[in-house]
Amino acid sequence: MKLFALVNSGLETISAEEIKELTKITPLTYQNVLEFSLEDKEEILKLIYGSQSIRKIIVSLGKFRTVDSINFNDVDLNLKDFFSDDLSFKVEVENVKGQENRISIAKMVVGKVFSKLKELNISPKVELKKPDLVVDVFFNGENYFVGIDLCGVELDARPYRVFPHAASFKGDMGYFFVRKSKFKLGNNLLVGFVKDGVIAIEAALNTSGFFVQNTKKKEFSLFKFPFFNKFDFQSFFTKTLEDKSFQKNIVAFDESQQNITSARKNAQLVGVKELIDFHKISLDELDVKFKENMFDNLIFQITTKDEDKLNEIYYQASYVLKQKGILLLIGRKNWKPSISDKFKLLSEEEVHKGESVHKIWLLEKK
Repeated sequence: MKLFALVNSGLETISAEEIKELTKITPLTYQNVLEFSLEDKEEILKLIYGSQSIRKIIVSLGKFRTVDSINFNDVDLNLKDFFSDDLSFKVEVENVKGQENRISIAKMVVGKVFSKLKELNISPKVELKKPDLVVDVFFNGENYFVGIDLCGVELDARPYRVFPHAASFKGDMGYFFVRKSKFKLGNNLLVGFVKDGVIAIEAALNTSGFFVQNTKKKEFSLFKFPFFNKFDFQSFFTKTLEDKSFQKNIVAFDESQQNITSARKNAQLVGVKELIDFHKISLDELDVKFKENMFDNLIFQITTKDEDKLNEIYYQASYVLKQKGILLLIGRKNWKPSISDKFKLLSEEEVHKGESVHKIWLLEKK
């Protein structure tokens, strides 16, 4: 079964790596989209519940160069596995400018879906507010990717972020920064100015193998699809839990007790609180609290109010980081930090998320 994974801009490479790690399959990569095939239901569910970089996973109904060429005559999919008389649906159009244009495309696609389903004697209802399933039409600037959304919700909006911080990120961006920092299983990580805990939590999810999505609630569209009717979800969730790692090698600190409290609560909601050591301490206490050369990786998100602490960050980082250890700085686009002579600049790049732009600097301790 051909699938499209929709991702936010800039996450394509990391998402392709993640898909290969989770499924052993190398996807085709397009702007904002990854294309691959999976037949096994367990493999599909591992990706849905375990992926940290994917925004949506849709079952392919086709890839088209133009709107006018969209049709479902050659769909290589048993549509009865997803559509029925009892299930309602709607069409969502993404990344097309103009509300009128999106509505026009949606109406056209609805008509073509109905025509195809009529051939199979299926008569679903259209429901715009709370449909049972969503047919996505995503335009990436070159092609229209059309498919059935397996979840019906945005996977990057993490269910654990009940106590968010205004300066923090969605889960997929937190995961992006973790991967950029080169943190991996067996390394010791320190996350500074942790805010609501997203970066530390995504790091814990990445190395532990815990599911990212909530397995206790049946909110995804897939639970209504005939395709999964006889699948034993409880057995799948239980079996997968047995493969988890419980290594505690992540430390996170903040100077605000409110932030630490929020981060702990968020970590508890997703089940990784015991894998992260949270501390309410000041930046200048790191060399007192932690041993010299203790960490392999450091990640600091530096907002405007903390930019004047850069020299102290370098001092503390040079103490607690191992030789050749990695320091990742996340800051605003127009910030121009000096580079300490204790570190080597490996790379710098802009990171776009919607209208906001951040910049990251990857440094290595000399």
